[in-house]
Amino acid sequence: MKISSIALAVLALAFSPAFPADALVLGYGTEKAQVGFINQNNQPGIEELQPWGPLSFRVHGGEFWVADTVGGRVLHLSAGAQLLHEFDIGTTSAMIEDIALKLDAAGAVEGVLVLRSDTQEVVLMGLDGKVAKTYGGHGDEPGRFLQATFVDVSATGNVFVADTGRQVLCVFKPDGSVLREMHWEWSGFALDPAGNLARLQWDDQAKIGHLIIESPDGKKLNDIGLQIEEHTNPKLWLVGEDGSSIVTYIPPAGFKGEYSWAMCDSFGKVTSSGRVKPPVVMNRYLAQDRDGTWYLGVGNYNEAPNGKLTFEKFEFK
Repeated sequence: MKISSIALAVLALAFSPAFPADALVLGYGTEKAQVGFINQNNQPGIEELQPWGPLSFRVHGGEFWVADTVGGRVLHLSAGAQLLHEFDIGTTSAMIEDIALKLDAAGAVEGVLVLRSDTQEVVLMGLDGKVAKTYGGHGDEPGRFLQATFVDVSATGNVFVADTGRQVLCVFKPDGSVLREMHWEWSGFALDPAGNLARLQWDDQAKIGHLIIESPDGKKLNDIGLQIEEHTNPKLWLVGEDGSSIVTYIPPAGFKGEYSWAMCDSFGKVTSSGRVKPPVVMNRYLAQDRDGTWYLGVGNYNEAPNGKLTFEKFEFK
């Protein structure tokens, strides 16, 4: 009996999934350090075409901030998955689409911005969990959203929101007033180290995508043609201090569970490229720490509560 138990334990260990030692590993569920999900396993017969789980995460100083999208909360976790803070938005009827971290002058996190699907608002919460300010709301006028998808914030406190429904990118001043809006092509956006807005713009005549960099108030600072292969659904992730950029996209062969990525230099020339496989439906599946380390969300929401959601180091090379 004892030998059989040992044999079974060894067998279980042999078939248990191996995760990188430095990855953050989370289970699915409603416990403190777990993330919620919606699929055929917990809601049989649901009419959703795709499963749901966390849509966004951020990394700062080796600590992780994860949007528990269907659980109505944001989890702040250590690298060892210890729960440090929990930010409850007060309802589980709202999907959390995206999150962003507000930093103080010293570079420490002083708040988290949470993009809510129910009210179409960006809620700024302090580390005490209290709401300090809200931006946006539901509507089709300037500063309002129909399907807000991405949010970010600059060091000076300007808040940037991309709305898939209205196809606009809105810039708010720190006080919550609208600075400006512009057309947005569903292609992500990024803030450069100076807090300028970088976005993609397609030139249909020349069949090339341009990296447009503007100051928050709209002054054009750069316009770079990106020499990426034929593609669809591009998404901008980074504009570095050296002018380099990272874009993911669907290659000519179509989407087969992976996106292609390209790193371009300041002249738009591709310097490296590869593939990345994110969880289905996750919007912000890549996040960069302040030391330059990138992390990728890895998981299968269809399998939950089986399996794990991990955040693993990822290298663009």
